[in-house]
Amino acid sequence: MLKKLSVAVAAALLASCAVPTQQDKTAGSADGQYESKDAPIQDKAASAQQVANALLKHNSPLQPDAKLAQYDNLWQRIADQMTLTVPYNDDIESQKRFFIRNQKLLKTASDNAAPFLYHIVTELERRNMPLELALLPIVESTYNPKAGSFSGVLGIWQFSSGTGRNFGLKQNAWYDGRRDVIESSRAAMDYLQYLYSNVEQDWLSAVAAFNAGEGRVFKAIERNKYRGKPTDFWSLHLPKQNTSYIPKLLALAELLKNAEKYAIPMPILANQPQTKVIPMNRGLDLNKAADLLGISVAEIRRLNPGFKSTTVPSASYQLVVPIDSPDSIEQRLAALPQVKVAPVAASGRYKVKSGDSLSKIAAAHKTSVKAIQQANQLSNSQLKIGQQLIIPGLSQMAETTKVARSDKAAHPTSSGAQSYRVKSGDNLWEIGQKLKVSTEQLTKWNKLTAKTQLKPGQTLTYYTKPVEKSASAAKSMTYEVKSGDSLASIAQRFKVKVADIVRWNNIKANKYLQPGQQLTLYLAS
Repeated sequence: MLKKLSVAVAAALLASCAVPTQQDKTAGSADGQYESKDAPIQDKAASAQQVANALLKHNSPLQPDAKLAQYDNLWQRIADQMTLTVPYNDDIESQKRFFIRNQKLLKTASDNAAPFLYHIVTELERRNMPLELALLPIVESTYNPKAGSFSGVLGIWQFSSGTGRNFGLKQNAWYDGRRDVIESSRAAMDYLQYLYSNVEQDWLSAVAAFNAGEGRVFKAIERNKYRGKPTDFWSLHLPKQNTSYIPKLLALAELLKNAEKYAIPMPILANQPQTKVIPMNRGLDLNKAADLLGISVAEIRRLNPGFKSTTVPSASYQLVVPIDSPDSIEQRLAALPQVKVAPVAASGRYKVKSGDSLSKIAAAHKTSVKAIQQANQLSNSQLKIGQQLIIPGLSQMAETTKVARSDKAAHPTSSGAQSYRVKSGDNLWEIGQKLKVSTEQLTKWNKLTAKTQLKPGQTLTYYTKPVEKSASAAKSMTYEVKSGDSLASIAQRFKVKVADIVRWNNIKANKYLQPGQQLTLYLAS
C-alpha cells in the first residue's frame, strides 16, 4: 500500500487551504455605485455556452508527441512545460517554506495521483491549458478523492454539489461524480476554461475565481476597470484567505520546477498511463469485477472512488481498470452475471417487518446502513413495523421489470406538455440533459422530491417552452442585475440553467452583465 501523509501534515495543509470552492459563495454588492464598461472577451479556450450547459463530453486525450513521450518521469514532464510567471513576494516565499518543511507532501500527492495523473496531464496538454493546473489538486486535497470539508465540497477538486451538477457531475444514491477523478477533472477543466474566458484571459484570476467564487472576482475586475487600474490577478483587491490560494499553487510550481535548487527530491512517476477507462451499461458487482481483474476490492474501489458501494446498478457509467488489463476485459466484464436484487425491493422501496434492522435490510439488498439512512433522512437506526424505506439505487437495478421501449423518447400531448417514459437506468439529471430542461423543473412539474426513485415505465411530464402560470408549470419574472452578479450566480440563485438565461434574453454567455440590466427569467411554479 502507498505510504500516507501523517495526520499532522495533512491537517496543516488542509487548514492552510482556502475555504470551499466554486460560485456557491458569491460576493455581495460593491461599495459605492459605478457603471461597468462593456468589454467583451474573445473566448480562446472553450465555448462558454457549451461549458455552461454542462454538455462538453470527455474526449479521449491525444497521444503525446515524440518529445513528450521521451520523458521518464511524468512530474518532470509537467515541470518542463510550466509557463506561469512566479514573482517574488512574501506570501509565495512563506508557502515555499511550508512545503520545504513538509517534503512528504509531494510524495503523498504523487502516490494518490498515480492512477490518474497521466490522464489529467494529457488532457491539459490537449486543451492547451497551463500544466501548473495539474498541481491544483495538491492545494485542494493532496489528490485524495475522498477529501471533503464541513461545507460539503468533495473530491480532488473540491466541487460543491451545485457546481458539480452545473458541470455535468452526476450525484445519486450509488455514485458521486465529484469523487470520480476522471470525470471531476474533466468538469474542473471545463469550469476553469469558462472562467478564463471571462476574466480578461488571466489564468491566475481564473484559478482565484475557481476558489473564491466567480462573482467576487468578476466584481473586483469591474471595479478596477472603472477606476482605470490594471485587471491582472495581482492588482485585484480580494480577501486574504483567497489571495493565499494562488501563492500555494505558485510555490508548488516553483519548487517542482527547481527541485534540485531547493534540495527537494522530485517524486518519480512513470510517464505512461497507469489505467484505462471502460464504458459500461449494466449492473455490476465490484467484488466479482475485482476477481476477474486479479486485483483486490480495495484497489478497484481506489480506481473508482465515485461509487458509493460495491454494487453498481444497471446504468451508463465508466469503469477505471489497470492499464495492463487484457484487451478482452470489456467483453469478460460484460459476461459477468447481472446484479440481482430482492423482488420485494424491485420498486426501490421496502416495507419494514417485525425483526428487521437496518443492518439486516442493508445486507439483504447489497447496500450500506449509511446509504439507507441518507436516502431516508434517518437520524438513528430505529425502525417501525410497516415503515416504508427507500432502498438506494435498486429501482435502476431491477432486472424483473419489463420496459416497453420506443424509438421516440418523448411523445407530444395536448396543452403544450410532453411526456417521457422512464427507461431502466435513467435518472433525473440524464433525462433533463436529454430533454434540455433542468432537474429542478422536472421535479416540480411531476411533484417529485430529491429522494424519489424513478421506476422503469414511469411517465414524466415536461414542457419545451415556458407555459403560462395558470398551467402550473412556469412563471416569468424580470430580474435587475446587481453589481457583482454573474450568469452562473443568478442561475444558481433561481435554480435555472445559464444556457436558458442566455436563450431567454438573446445574450452571449461570455459577456459581462451590466448593473441595472433587465433579465427575463422563467421559474418553475
